Formats: sequence, C-alpha cells, structure tokens
Amino acid sequence: MVITLSALEYEVKLLKELVSIKSITGNSEEYKRIANLISKELTALGLRLTIHDGEKEAKDGISRPNIVAYYDAGAPRTIGFLTHYDVVSTSSKWREKAFSLRIYEENGEKRASGRGSADDKGCIAALMGAIRDIITRKLELDWNIAFICTADEEIGGEYGAGYIARNKLVELDALVVLDSSSMGLVVGTSGIVHGNIVIKGKPGHAGYLFGSDNALHKAIVFLNELLGFVNSRAMSLSKLRNPPSIPIPNVWGRFSLTWIKSDNMTYNVIPGKITVGFDMRLLPEEDPEFVLSQLKSYFEMTKYRLCLHDIKLEIIRAFPGYMTDENHPFVKKAMDALYKATGKKLPVIGMLGGNDGGWFRDYGIPIISFGVWDEKSNIHGDNESVSLKKIEELKSFIINLVRK
Repeated sequence: MVITLSALEYEVKLLKELVSIKSITGNSEEYKRIANLISKELTALGLRLTIHDGEKEAKDGISRPNIVAYYDAGAPRTIGFLTHYDVVSTSSKWREKAFSLRIYEENGEKRASGRGSADDKGCIAALMGAIRDIITRKLELDWNIAFICTADEEIGGEYGAGYIARNKLVELDALVVLDSSSMGLVVGTSGIVHGNIVIKGKPGHAGYLFGSDNALHKAIVFLNELLGFVNSRAMSLSKLRNPPSIPIPNVWGRFSLTWIKSDNMTYNVIPGKITVGFDMRLLPEEDPEFVLSQLKSYFEMTKYRLCLHDIKLEIIRAFPGYMTDENHPFVKKAMDALYKATGKKLPVIGMLGGNDGGWFRDYGIPIISFGVWDEKSNIHGDNESVSLKKIEELKSFIINLVRK
C-alpha cells in the first residue's frame, strides 16, 4: 500500500505540531504546552476530558498534566489507549533540527524525522487520527475509548501513568499501550530496576598513599566480581519470544553497569568515594521484589568473599513489567485487527524494554502493546524517524480493534 501525504494530512500536521514542542522529560513549561495542544484537539473532537497533574504527589514544582479523555460509544466496556508526550533530550549535533519535522523519501518509503516522531508522538497522532475517523464516519463500536496521554514515561512514569493507575483515575476493561515496535504484538514488557553502587574509601595524596584507602581500586576489584551477576541474570528466561531480529530466542534477564562517577577529578588525589549506576531488566512475569532479593544476596556475598565491607547498594526505582496470556481472547482479537491493518501475520512477542503498561498490572485486565517503531527509527538517537506507513497501520489497527 502506497501512503500519500494527503491520506494522512491530519496526522502529519498534528505530528509536526507535536514535534515542534520540546517536551523533554522534566520540562514543566513544555509539558503544559503540549498538554494544552492535545487537550484542544480532543475537545474539538467532542471528547470529555480531565487533566490529572502528577505534581500533586511529586510535590517538586514540576507540573505533569496527565490527560484522560473519553469517547462514549454507548458500549458496555472501555478500552484504554496509553501514550506519552515526553521525549528524551538530543545531542548537540542534532539539536537545531530535532524539533522541526522533516518529511523525506527513502527507497520509495515516506518517513518523518524529528525527536519523538517514533517515541511516542507518532502514536499520539495515529490515535487521534483514528478517533477522528471513528467520529467522522460514525462507526459503531464494541468499546468506549479512554485516551490516556502522560508525562515522565522516559524516566519510569511514576507521576505520569503511575499516578493515574495508583489512584484509579481511569476505569478500564483492557489496555493497549501505544509505545512499542511495529514488528509484533507485544503481550509482555520487561520490568526495570535502576540503582547505585557506592564504594567508599579514604581520600589522600597520591604521592604518599599511606593512610589513604583508594575507593577506585576497591571499585575495580568489586565490580569485576559483580559482573558475574550478568550471567546469573541471563539464565532467567521468559516464556515470551523475542522479535526475530534478536539472537536470543526468548526474553532474558539483564544486568548492566551504566555509568561511574568519582568524588575527585584531580590527578594527584586518591578518591574517597566512587558511585556506579546500574540498569537491571526483569522478565515480564518476574516480581521485582524477588529479583531484588537475588541481587542483594549476590551483592552481599561478593562483599563477604572479597572482605570489602564499606560498599552500599541503593535502589532508586523498581517498576514491574506486565504479561498477558497470548491465548487470551483479547489477544486473539488484537491479532485479527492487526492482520487486517497490515496484511501480515505478525508474531506475538515480548519487549526487551519497558513501558508504562506495567503500572496497570494490578488492574487484572489484558494489556498489550503495539507502536510505530521499525528497524530504521533509531529511537532516542539522532535522526529519529517514523514511517508514514506505520502511522497508517497503527491507525487502522486501532479502528479495527474497537469497531463492531
């Protein structure tokens, strides 16, 4: 199917406006701007809308206007479509062009480039385009629609989707998270744990050494041993398959050291403190508390074995993933809707990353994910882009899923 700009005129125009707003995670003023734009569009479509500001819980002065809007189709049940409007920052190299949507053609395919075009503003445009079509065409639906668009997804969503879910600010019978790849129907996402390892020593003069205790030397020895936990986590395998492009067949547990910081940046001073950040990914079906107990056990035994005791583990955040049985009737219906939209029998897969669906894990409802990313999207990188065909397919999928 050839996608023309005229066929997606509304969606491309909206995406251009969305991308132009620099809604980088934590930017309160830009959050307000983009929430205002989305709210005006939804109100114009006739949806009933409420803003729930996560700052009420965060109490840090950063406004997080989370949007919940309803389209009442007179149906007995409600399906939620969850998106997010925050984006990651850009490199200095791309910064000037990142917030101006560029349409181009590559090997006969029309694409749009700009920060957030694939993650996740392209999904917002597709969802709003789908709702607009449903209203314009007066389609009969099996579901009422809850449009949910939140802040802070890129840092875990605690005061975005988490705020909505914890406070039961939306009632749902099923949830579709529009924030994943387009390479398969995601029925489970990875949980996430972020934390710090703090290694303490005693600072001193590098020329004299005696009387000091080099925290960096201790860190090298300790972290080398701790890397054994990488293999330990890799032995945990999910029931869910990975996308075909991944060399490991099933979703697996992951542990990565991601940054290191010293309290000293002077050549002739022995550092007294080293802090190391880590990222741990959980299986969709794993309980974060259980995996944390495994990490803490490995951590403490490594300290004991090496006789290094002034080392501390700090957990910054721990978010669960979610998992829906691939034989659930809702998954079957979604697969049918996806086939009609794409003309392809896409696989049922797990997601190596996480998304905000995990916050709704305790709702006891089926949760799935689908989105617009593809192998060319380069999400979070320079020249992030989305195929206009993927926006059209997502739009069609949404309509197919909810209509009678």
